[in-house]
Amino acid sequence: MDVFQFQSFNFPDRYIRHQNFQGELTREVVGQQQDFSFELVDRGRDQHGARLGSLRSVNFPTLYLRHRDFRLRLEGPSGPGDQLFREDSTFYIEPGLANPADPGGISFRSVNYQDRYIRHRDFHLWVEPRDSANLAPDATFVKLVGLD
Repeated sequence: MDVFQFQSFNFPDRYIRHQNFQGELTREVVGQQQDFSFELVDRGRDQHGARLGSLRSVNFPTLYLRHRDFRLRLEGPSGPGDQLFREDSTFYIEPGLANPADPGGISFRSVNYQDRYIRHRDFHLWVEPRDSANLAPDATFVKLVGLD
């Protein structure tokens, strides 16, 4: 299993995590590292060869970060054929918007709202449009090896 933590590009003391079943950006808390660790699940490639993936919780392995009402939440599918959940929890894995030449940076673009990226705003995680103010640094994360 490939487990990672995702550090904020512009707030390097903060990381993507789930808290109260919502996507947040907080400082790491000792004893709660699993809340900050996600398996990057390979969802294959689209018709143009772009890489797709989902973020599955390490400590709640049936739950994924997905957007609903554009807010990131930790949820699972309602059943095996839940296509909306699959789309809401699948993202294009792209070079970080803040510095596309940096191989350490990563951004997550929504599959079903292709003009929107996972970004933090007021330290909560949302999917917001490409033309949002300050999107590039807020939507760039550094992929770090997490817990196994």
